[in-house]
Amino acid sequence: MKSWQEWRIETIVDRLLQGGPVCRHAADYILGHDVRIGFARQSTGGRWTLGGDIELNPEYCSPATDPEGAQLLGLVVHEAAHLEQGAALALSVAGEVLGWKAEYAARSELRAPLTNPHWRTIVRILDPPSDHDLRLARAEMLKVAGRRYLIWLLPLRPNFWTRWVERFQPLAARRKHRA
Repeated sequence: MKSWQEWRIETIVDRLLQGGPVCRHAADYILGHDVRIGFARQSTGGRWTLGGDIELNPEYCSPATDPEGAQLLGLVVHEAAHLEQGAALALSVAGEVLGWKAEYAARSELRAPLTNPHWRTIVRILDPPSDHDLRLARAEMLKVAGRRYLIWLLPLRPNFWTRWVERFQPLAARRKHRA
């Protein structure tokens, strides 16, 4: 992962602070939890780490990308939502639905709404979602992102294994601060 200093995190946070409530909430979380933003190859646009950082896919955005672009800011909001959720929820379809809803809301706040009908189906899912709703959301997410998006591997809701992974989140975060 490239050093977060190489990336213009200040510009990202400043732009999010100018957005609506969803964008501002993500910015406050990033600032309050020392979230670093860097780059790493992956099959999706972005991901969160157990250490509490956000890694963006360099195929979608790079240090040369405008840090005020709505697509990039939407990805950051999505991943910040997962960091705030914790690993147990973030590693489930229910957590992904909340991440997609946050990204959708952020894009609307930034005046760059997502118009794909599959996105609209996902964000209309009521909270709390039924198992049927979560299966529908997973199918719609795959229509948007394709099979390389590993949503099909995740449980519908947090389970024993996702809670087990979450137990290691504080350890990973402590290692980040030592580095």
